[in-house]
Amino acid sequence: MNMFLVAFELNPGGNAPQVQQFIDGFDAMRFSDTAYALRTELSAGELFERLQPLLGTDDLAYVVTLAAPWMGYGYEAMNDWLKRQLG
Repeated sequence: MNMFLVAFELNPGGNAPQVQQFIDGFDAMRFSDTAYALRTELSAGELFERLQPLLGTDDLAYVVTLAAPWMGYGYEAMNDWLKRQLG
């Protein structure tokens, strides 16, 4: 399985509900309102190709590979999820 950070900035009035529904279709953990860690068998390119049609021309989105080692400080649920997924 691949692990990615998907981060985006959507313009008001855009496809935020559709993007959220897309993210919810994966084993994902929310980092912030606009960033999620998610696990999938898709490659980064395949994941972005599926996300891109939901984006408006002025929206921003990135798919970044996550891997161990990682460091962070935050919500216990996020830390536990990352430990389970990445070690």
